[in-house]
Amino acid sequence: METNIYLTADRFPLVRDIGKNQITGIYTHPDRIQDFDVFLFVTKGEMQVIEEGTEYIVKEKEHLFLKKGLHHWGLPRKTMPETSWYWIHFNAMADDHSTYKEYSILPELDYFSPSDYQYRFMLPKYGYWPQHETIEHRLNSLLEDYYQVREHRMTHICIQSYLLFMDLHRASLKPFLGNAGGRSDTIAERVMRYLLKNTERDFDAQALSKHLNLNYSYISSAFKKQTGQSVIEAHTKLRINKAIELMKNSSLIVSEISDKLGFPNPYYFSRVFKKVLGESPTSYMKQIYKA
Repeated sequence: METNIYLTADRFPLVRDIGKNQITGIYTHPDRIQDFDVFLFVTKGEMQVIEEGTEYIVKEKEHLFLKKGLHHWGLPRKTMPETSWYWIHFNAMADDHSTYKEYSILPELDYFSPSDYQYRFMLPKYGYWPQHETIEHRLNSLLEDYYQVREHRMTHICIQSYLLFMDLHRASLKPFLGNAGGRSDTIAERVMRYLLKNTERDFDAQALSKHLNLNYSYISSAFKKQTGQSVIEAHTKLRINKAIELMKNSSLIVSEISDKLGFPNPYYFSRVFKKVLGESPTSYMKQIYKA
């Protein structure tokens, strides 16, 4: 059963309400099925919540997301007295967008069309990350804003909640990319560092393999598994990003940009550029505003 909550890049979560609780005595989490998603963040003590048979003990400075439509409850005497927590009730607005592409850890192009926002990303279900050290202050500010009377109050609350959830998502990716405990866990990060330093030349699988001291088939497989894209796709995207940067911040013409980035000729550069962006470099340059 899917218990994870997803957000999409093209719409923010719609907040229902926000609050803060603190108990002094015995507390049992209510037995219920809600028609909205829930975010919990414990600031003191610990809370027990069971979701569809899976038990979570949410301790101080830990969070938990509960998915709407799933049965969750607590057992008597399992939540400590003096426990306090914040909660946000919201609708993720991603349920009808399961066909969206998955979030990729690769850098995005410096050019966006509406379809580029049609991806989703998973919120970290439960746990603690360094981001949690500042989250109580953010939630308190969010709660204060919630009780302010002003124009577009709830839209502002939704956007701030979205930023908070995205930061949690970003924090959850760091151990995945930076874990030195396994060789494959750092492949994407190491490959990206190499590619960023070599955007001005054609991709060379043998050179990458030598640089990482690893078999290229292993590199390619691990990178694809972690990012959802091939190494060549990532390199191409980075080169086009560099081309866009040069178009915006220099007076170079198409042939000069092609030469600077190590393409064999301007015609090949134009073909690659159009394949990635859907339009020629000449057409794209006409849309750029320069001082």
